[in-house]
Amino acid sequence: MESILNWKGSLIKATRSKGGVLVVINPFNNLVLTGIPLWPPPEIIQKLYESRQIRAFKEIDAVTQTLGYYTDLQSIHSEDAITWSVFGTMAYADKDIRCAYATSLLELLKIPHAPVNEANFWIWRRVPHPQTRVSGGPEIDFGIQTKDSVILGEAKWLGKVGKGQGIGKDQTQLDLRIKFLKDYGRQIFPEVSNYVILALSLRGGMLVDGQQDFLFLRDLVWKSVCVLRSHHLSDELQKYLDWKEKYS
Repeated sequence: MESILNWKGSLIKATRSKGGVLVVINPFNNLVLTGIPLWPPPEIIQKLYESRQIRAFKEIDAVTQTLGYYTDLQSIHSEDAITWSVFGTMAYADKDIRCAYATSLLELLKIPHAPVNEANFWIWRRVPHPQTRVSGGPEIDFGIQTKDSVILGEAKWLGKVGKGQGIGKDQTQLDLRIKFLKDYGRQIFPEVSNYVILALSLRGGMLVDGQQDFLFLRDLVWKSVCVLRSHHLSDELQKYLDWKEKYS
């Protein structure tokens, strides 16, 4: 076990896997908590499941100290941790902040749009499977909806886009999300004119920017969405991102 400074300059407890990946002892020490009045919110509770990665540790007593088991939210490589910190916190922000941030994102993505007067943000919601239409389809890491735009986001940190998916095991994670919006986006969101698939990662390169029919495809790095001043936690998010990258 070791002590490290978090992005706020406070000492927290951490350890490392056999492969050298840093994990925090308390999963909440891997998340931005600012502005959330009641903790933990349901989105975080949903992600506090036991991880199979416990086999990667020698110090099992250390990594199970907080919850009694190990969860992936403890890993510095957790993509869910940064997804919450950027978009989960935005989902709980006031309306004016949500609208301003949605506007900034649409401008960053070069998506034509009307003035944003309403904006919904959500994380980790499943959509119907685009091939079978049954429940329990792809989990959308983050979503953004305005009157004329809908963005479905796929978030990674250092990981790669999952392959071997779909009923034929010949689709990627992004393929399924693209198919969902192509086949059902207009029926589900009939008033929307801008349908966007957004890939976010540390280094970028998950998706080639472009357009497929009426669908916009965009690829960004985490820094580009953390530095937007319209995010009410932009200053903290930039420090958090630097901290996360330093220890990755």
